[in-house]
Amino acid sequence: MTNRTTAALTALAAALVLSGCGAAGGGAGAAGSGGPHTATAADLTGARWLPADGAAQGRAFAEFAADGAWTGSDGCNGQGGEWTLGDDGVLRATANPSTLIACENVPVARWVSDAVHVETEGDALLLHPATGDPVRLVRAPR
Repeated sequence: MTNRTTAALTALAAALVLSGCGAAGGGAGAAGSGGPHTATAADLTGARWLPADGAAQGRAFAEFAADGAWTGSDGCNGQGGEWTLGDDGVLRATANPSTLIACENVPVARWVSDAVHVETEGDALLLHPATGDPVRLVRAPR
C-alpha cells in the first residue's frame, strides 16, 4: 500500500469510529439509554399514570387524552382539565375546579397544572414544575 492509501484508510476508520460516538439515539437522555428524555404526546396518551410512591393505592391517577383533555383523581375526587405539549416537552395544562371530599387528596391536579416540562424515563413520567423537584408518575399495569 502507498502512504496515500494508508492515510485515506486511517482517516476513514477514524471517521467511522467517531461517527458512532455521535449517532442518533446514543446520547445521554436518549430513549434507549435509560436516562430521561423529552416526552411526546404519544408517551402521555393511552396510559393511566399513578403516583410512583403508591399514594392512594392506585386510586390517584392522571390520564391524558389525544383530544387535549386530561382526567384524574386525587384518590376520591374527580379532577381534569386541558393540556397541550410542545415538541420540546413544554407542557401547558389547566385544572378545573374539584370537590374536596376528605380522603388522600393526592395533589394530582396541582402536579399536572404546575408542570412546565415533561420527560419520560422507562415506564415513568416526570412532571417538572418551574421550581423544585419533578413529580414521578408510573404507568399503571395493564
